[in-house]
Amino acid sequence: MLADEQDPNYFAGLEALDSADLLVLSVRRRTLPEGQLAKIRAYVEAGKPLAALRTSSHAFALRSGEPPKGHDVWPEFDREILGGNYHNHFGTKLKTFVKRSPAAKDHPILAGVPAEEFPVTSSLYKNHPIADAATVLVTGRVEGVEQHEPVAWTYDRDGQRVFYTSLGHPGDFENEAFRLMLTNAVAWGIAP
Repeated sequence: MLADEQDPNYFAGLEALDSADLLVLSVRRRTLPEGQLAKIRAYVEAGKPLAALRTSSHAFALRSGEPPKGHDVWPEFDREILGGNYHNHFGTKLKTFVKRSPAAKDHPILAGVPAEEFPVTSSLYKNHPIADAATVLVTGRVEGVEQHEPVAWTYDRDGQRVFYTSLGHPGDFENEAFRLMLTNAVAWGIAP
């Protein structure tokens, strides 16, 4: 994809969603042309699997103002589609640590992911509380703060396989445990 959303080819290729097995979404605060966002809505409403990373919790929401003419927003995407509740983060100066949820230790997305807490480069998102139909896979904390937040979960939308993680900072991709979890999430999403 191109980096400039003003380019008419930005998000070009969305036609491929019609035959896609899984959508991996990593988007932050974008307003799309109405037809392009309609393609994503149709994909999701068809019940196809979705794996969403980091800022996808606020993928199609603006901080303020209105979208440009002919563009659309979807501020409810996090709550309705991901089962989330993003409302800011703890900041970038605090070190973030994540840990597998003991209750989800046997979930296939966590296969091979270490049980011990490990550091990540993403700042910790404030997501609590998430939807009742969500299954928390990984929780996180920042140094000096007792509060734990959900970091990765699955969300059952009437049988649709949805995976979300607030991890996904570029440095996280250097972390083997994160890469393994993401690979497992894709395999889980497309599993029969």
